[in-house]
Amino acid sequence: MKALIFVAHGSKKELSNNEFISMVESIKQRVNSYDIIKASFLEIAEPSINDASKRAIEAGAKEIYYYPFFLNSGRHVAVDIPNIIYTLKNSYDDVEFKILEHFGKSEYIEDIVLKDIYRSR
Repeated sequence: MKALIFVAHGSKKELSNNEFISMVESIKQRVNSYDIIKASFLEIAEPSINDASKRAIEAGAKEIYYYPFFLNSGRHVAVDIPNIIYTLKNSYDDVEFKILEHFGKSEYIEDIVLKDIYRSR
């Protein structure tokens, strides 16, 4: 079983967290290549990356892919998330963990920005 866990920073503002969760739920309806799709947060909000991962494993996931929903490759993308995944790897030998490229590395970012600019003219 394959799981996809989206990772956002997390906010004190519930609206921000709910926007992310809603986006993940919408994506879940359009993706059929993963058996489990969950939202998670690095800090401040719940579920944490650990909690979302544990729930996916309890549901039978043997492969977990993480999609960091971060624009830039700062400390969270380069250090914090990999450290969390490394700890999970040490706790679950029979599960494969893989971190995907963060959102900001997408080759489509410029297209999204351009569409938004032209749409607002």
